[in-house]
Amino acid sequence: MSNEKQISLDVVVIGGGPAGISACLELSRLSNLRIGLFDRESELGGMPRSCHIYFGMRDRKRIYRGQTYARKLDKLIRKTSVKIYTEATVLNISAAGNKGLHRIDVASPNGFESYESRFVLLASGCFESSRGARMIPGERCSGVFTTGALQQMVNLRHQKPGKRALIIGSEIVALSCAMTLKRAGMDIMGLIEEDHNLQSYSSVAKTMSLFYRFPIYRGATVRSILGRERVEGVELVRESDQKVFRLQCDTLVITGRFRPDSGLIDGTLIERDPLTLGPVVDDSLETSVSNIFAAGNVLRGANMHDLCALEGKQAAQEILRRSKGYVCSEDMSVVFRAEAPIRYIVPQKIVIGNTKSHRFKRLCSIYSMQVEHTVKNPTIKALCDDKTIWTKSFSKLVGRTRKRLPIKNFDWKKIEKGKEVVLSLRN
Repeated sequence: MSNEKQISLDVVVIGGGPAGISACLELSRLSNLRIGLFDRESELGGMPRSCHIYFGMRDRKRIYRGQTYARKLDKLIRKTSVKIYTEATVLNISAAGNKGLHRIDVASPNGFESYESRFVLLASGCFESSRGARMIPGERCSGVFTTGALQQMVNLRHQKPGKRALIIGSEIVALSCAMTLKRAGMDIMGLIEEDHNLQSYSSVAKTMSLFYRFPIYRGATVRSILGRERVEGVELVRESDQKVFRLQCDTLVITGRFRPDSGLIDGTLIERDPLTLGPVVDDSLETSVSNIFAAGNVLRGANMHDLCALEGKQAAQEILRRSKGYVCSEDMSVVFRAEAPIRYIVPQKIVIGNTKSHRFKRLCSIYSMQVEHTVKNPTIKALCDDKTIWTKSFSKLVGRTRKRLPIKNFDWKKIEKGKEVVLSLRN
């Protein structure tokens, strides 16, 4: 690159949301490492900046509204020695060369700069699937938003997107969307879920629909978006009888189906999980490339922000161990694999020796899974070469919602070297 500057750091953190900032706070508190925090936005805080729901219960030990939580994190990080780079877009990552240093190239208002660092932490978050990604047919008219775009318009720019809105999807973020729409003074014409079961907690969704006075349409699929310059409505198909009907609206909000913002690992040696589309990590949150770690929603799509913050803190602790000379265990590692409708298992690898260490209890807290859609009365089994090492029945698993995976209850004595652990679901 022309006019390129070469800057040395000990730790590069990519992403200024809860995971990235929490990692930096932990690193700066426990070390004198040179830390650089990079975020493409002009302000730190990530998604919570535009949210009005509550954050901070598990990481800050109190409740904040989204914007207050983001400002709190920003205030804390600016009291440290961490070098903060906002409006700084990381263009690529080059794995360690002869010096054992990773390199990132960054574009910012200052031009192009390159940074070398022994450690890199990916904490770039996630984003919602767009209308195009979901292949929703119809006119390309205005008035179609994702939840993130809606919340930025209402909560940051204080604008009213329209008068009558329809919500597509029923994940927990759809309920946050309903709150945002009502805050903007809009009428909600309905919430549409293509499955017969809601992908969130039914009692909460039903209570909110009664409180805000909007109907929930289950088992209905968007056949077409109507309108030329502005959304005028949608055409739906009811799965049970294939009946076609229309609902009028001037605003359509497409919610959920988050995926990791993991484009930086394209073209690198960092292994990608085909299910999450984020990087594969082990129980130290290290990727397949030595000294490159990942934490937060870049691993799996949307998760609670305080859990992402705690995960960032844990990644920082692992980086500190490495910086002090800790050598990774050469003990046998086991790969986890999920079968549909289980959407993912994160982390995807565990070192068997760690199950016997004092760290195992802490490691257990980061293991989680998620199902693609809500399932009633399922039984989940963990199998290794057809041997059951764990099984549990549930009354219901809510779709696209994090479920802690109790790996401490697995029968690790049955694990065979070179074999993978498969998580399957039956109902």
